[in-house]
Amino acid sequence: MKLHIGSRVLLLIVFKFSVWSNCFGQHTDYVDSSQTQVLADTGKNYWLPDVKSRRWSKTSNKLFSAQLGLVPILDYNINIQDNTSEQQVGKQDSRFDIRSARMMVRGKINFKRAWSYLLSVEYKGLDRTEDMPAFGFTDIKLVIPVSKNSELWVGQIKETFSYEMVGDAANLPHQERLLNPFFVSRNNGIQYRQFLLNNRMTISGGWYNKWPFNGRSFAESPNTFTARITGLPKWEKSGKQFMHTGIAVRYAEADNNTLRLKGKNESNVSTNYVDTKNFEGTHQWNLGIEQLWSLENFSVLMEYVHNWSKATTGTEQFRGYYITSSYIISGEQRPYDMKAAYARRVKPDNKSGAWEVWFRIGRVNLDSRNIKGGINSRGTLGLNWWASQSWKLGFNYGISNLLKDESIGITNSFQWRIQWIL
Repeated sequence: MKLHIGSRVLLLIVFKFSVWSNCFGQHTDYVDSSQTQVLADTGKNYWLPDVKSRRWSKTSNKLFSAQLGLVPILDYNINIQDNTSEQQVGKQDSRFDIRSARMMVRGKINFKRAWSYLLSVEYKGLDRTEDMPAFGFTDIKLVIPVSKNSELWVGQIKETFSYEMVGDAANLPHQERLLNPFFVSRNNGIQYRQFLLNNRMTISGGWYNKWPFNGRSFAESPNTFTARITGLPKWEKSGKQFMHTGIAVRYAEADNNTLRLKGKNESNVSTNYVDTKNFEGTHQWNLGIEQLWSLENFSVLMEYVHNWSKATTGTEQFRGYYITSSYIISGEQRPYDMKAAYARRVKPDNKSGAWEVWFRIGRVNLDSRNIKGGINSRGTLGLNWWASQSWKLGFNYGISNLLKDESIGITNSFQWRIQWIL
């Protein structure tokens, strides 16, 4: 397999760090170091041990600091379809999948007010779509402080749209995102973030354009603009009980006057269950509404997205939603990251880890007046064992009813996951 020069350099850095020391981490995404409640507690021991030496794999000098992260995620998928489903979307594979194999280097550049950076390269991965190369950079992120309560993000970064996307997918109760047709994983751009009311409110927005890395002129490259506002109207018992609410918008220009929305069946190995195919248009608007209720170890996460696509046939409308309820049997709670406006991963209190049961219902509707992309309705029941602050083992069963071509096809899915975040 041929690697780009940048990938070779990053792999050399990773090798150097792995020789120096062990590493211990907790997240696959950038976390502000001021959010200590979400950082790993390295003093705990578990039945399923973490790296025994709790040292970070890191180096530092007067100019910069750096630390290594590693994220392997392995899945096994079983799909059982009826005849109608096979006619609609083809035979779905039941197989093993390397869901993600990511290596990260993050740290600070020690200016008077330190800048932060994140570089990650991975094979496949939670945030690499089928039209991207299997191996390559996922994040090239530079975080520049503007003031005590504001910052700029520059590089290949996540857009500020959709709760499922803005945070770390490995933290969610459910294993896979559902609202993929309405956002992209990464884009090249710049975004501004403002934190208000002692971090109980966030305002963020960005502009994105893949020029000059797509081989086109700036005028030929489509622009995307996003904005997200979140708040914590309820914050009690030091965050043990809270309500997060947010609203976001996304405007995306068409690529060569072509628009398309598509989504899989909550599985990386499935084909597209809903798909508008290419249609002529100029742009699309997305409106997203999100809410999270967390009452200690019980939570309900809800999200709705509405899409208006300006096509040559007129305005076509699409939509999607999900509701995920979670109950952590052992009593822990996902700590809330006030800078990211997102709940992070479970940190087990007991040696036996933390057990979580969850249930989700959702639907993605890509049928409109003149475009029939299908309607996928799905229910999923799952069990997660957060065995330590690095290990997670998960299992879920899901059933989907796909309305397409004036018929309903049924798919039963069984998914297993092993996840290790260093």
